[in-house]
Amino acid sequence: MLEPIGIQDPLFAYNKDVGHSWGYGNSLAVFPTEFSKSITSGPVSPQTCKKKLYTISWERTLYNPFVRKLVNESCGAFTSLQIKAGTDGQISSSELIKSSHQYRCIMNACIEDLNQAADLANSVESNQALQEMSEIFYKAELVWNLCEILYLENPLGILPHLLEWIRIHFPNAVEETGTVLASPNPGLHESYWKALYGLVFQLRLESATKLLRIHPDFQSEAFQSAYELLKKMPVFSANSTVSAPEFTFRWNHWKEECESRTQAGDFFESKDLELLMEILCGKEEAFEKVGDHFETWYQRMITQLTFTQPTIGTLSLGDEAEQFFASLIGLDDLTSLDATLLAVLRRDTRKVIGEMQGVLDNSWFTAHLADLLYHAGALQSFEDINSLQLRETLLRDYSICLFSHQSLWSVGVLYLDHCPNVGSATLEHLLTRLPCQSEMKATKIISLAERRKLTSVVTSVCRVMGRRALANGRLGAAVAWAVKAQDAPLATYAADAVLKSYLQDSDFTSTDLLDSLGAGLLASDRLAFLGKYREFHRLYNSNDFHSAAGLLISLISSRIAPKYFWTVLLMDALPLLETNPPVFTSEQTYELMQSLQELTSSFQDDAEINPHPNCQFNSDKTMLITLALSRNLAKCFVQQTVCD
Repeated sequence: MLEPIGIQDPLFAYNKDVGHSWGYGNSLAVFPTEFSKSITSGPVSPQTCKKKLYTISWERTLYNPFVRKLVNESCGAFTSLQIKAGTDGQISSSELIKSSHQYRCIMNACIEDLNQAADLANSVESNQALQEMSEIFYKAELVWNLCEILYLENPLGILPHLLEWIRIHFPNAVEETGTVLASPNPGLHESYWKALYGLVFQLRLESATKLLRIHPDFQSEAFQSAYELLKKMPVFSANSTVSAPEFTFRWNHWKEECESRTQAGDFFESKDLELLMEILCGKEEAFEKVGDHFETWYQRMITQLTFTQPTIGTLSLGDEAEQFFASLIGLDDLTSLDATLLAVLRRDTRKVIGEMQGVLDNSWFTAHLADLLYHAGALQSFEDINSLQLRETLLRDYSICLFSHQSLWSVGVLYLDHCPNVGSATLEHLLTRLPCQSEMKATKIISLAERRKLTSVVTSVCRVMGRRALANGRLGAAVAWAVKAQDAPLATYAADAVLKSYLQDSDFTSTDLLDSLGAGLLASDRLAFLGKYREFHRLYNSNDFHSAAGLLISLISSRIAPKYFWTVLLMDALPLLETNPPVFTSEQTYELMQSLQELTSSFQDDAEINPHPNCQFNSDKTMLITLALSRNLAKCFVQQTVCD
């Protein structure tokens, strides 16, 4: 039996199981049920429907306040990349690399912010959580940087780039050297040789020779020989004009010299110096001796390849990495980071994305990386899903994650704008279901939807806001939302509410709104009647009795007024019937008489006529209206006789 944490409901304690259904982003709907989860994944039974439904949501890394800057700034980098790509999707490799650098700068800034926040944290739990997030982004940037090298730069000489990758992410050698140099006697410092080895591992040869010079025994033949070999060590560079065969020739010649001097015993007097020379010669046993100097397997692998196969090609790198990992650590101890790095070195994009999707709690990394690789033409398809579909799927998943946050959803809109196949439909679906806590948010959603011609979203949001306004008694706003939604039933309901409010207070609410609706009055017959009735009052108040009388007759004869309001219309006619000369013609008077007769005959049968005391029709009102109609008819006959 499973009881969801934080839900105090006895039904969870008494039932055998908990049913669930996945929601959007980071939400899960749970409910107590006697049925197994395998059944609840299908149609929900009537018994289940009678029970309560709870929504469980959880925090994601992206929702952390210190990560919000990463979300916003990476969105800017993403949109900028799409603009550069243009409609044909063509973009130069230099621009792609520049965009990749921008993403990495954003990640590094986020890591720095998280580290600073962790240092200032008030509790151990908060400090640990922030440090864990920092570690996640550090590993993500590590993988991203390697992808940038292998997929975007794709150099002929890969090792110099990988060595630079190691230098960036493992600065311990430089830090160790700084500690040694800061001591009173650097040459005798306990970390002297560790620092020297670290500099050589990363081919920081200029710094290594400087450090070698400060050793007390530097003037000895052994140190002078080592210094000479380090100074003339050939270093393969991607920007070098030297071809790979020519470099290999120089490298082999230099290596033979190192081996011959070592075998001749030139360095026998110093075991540390002898070990350094064995490292330069690429001896496996030498790297075994300094294995604890390396923090990771890939750091050691790249160092060993630097001294054994400096011109190794990209295609051979994946096999070398897998063999090295299997022999050094063993595939049984493979972590997610190890698997991801091996996949990158094998250029297995599908594996990279799959591993990162499984490790991270959001799609930020995979969405942006997949987009970058897609524009570079390096995104591999997943079985029956082509590269474009894969890119859009990952961008859509990331957008859904953003939509599950109350203030990040607008960022998700910008990503869906660049998904030509699924973006519009997904955006329509998400915007329609986005909760509107305020009119400001509703207006923002409508604005976004109108710019993208998502009329169904506009209608849906306006309906929700209109019903909410009605529930809160904001009748003018309800009418405005109904008109904007072009929802005839809602407009009718809102207009009825305004009319009934008029019956209660004998005054209109939001008169300015009613006067400015214009063509919006055509949203429903009831709303059209409301607008015309409001116009009748304006004409009457401005003493334009003839026009007011004509409009009142048209309202009565058209039968668009609700029956419960007929009494009000007939009572409104009373002061106009008493004017002299008459403003109602004999034909109009007969029309009023017919309406009075129809109202009188149906009064007892139709409950709709009497929703409010002001609409009640009794004998006194009947007599009063009848007398007024008779007098007006008599005045019309007299006027006609005089004219004849």
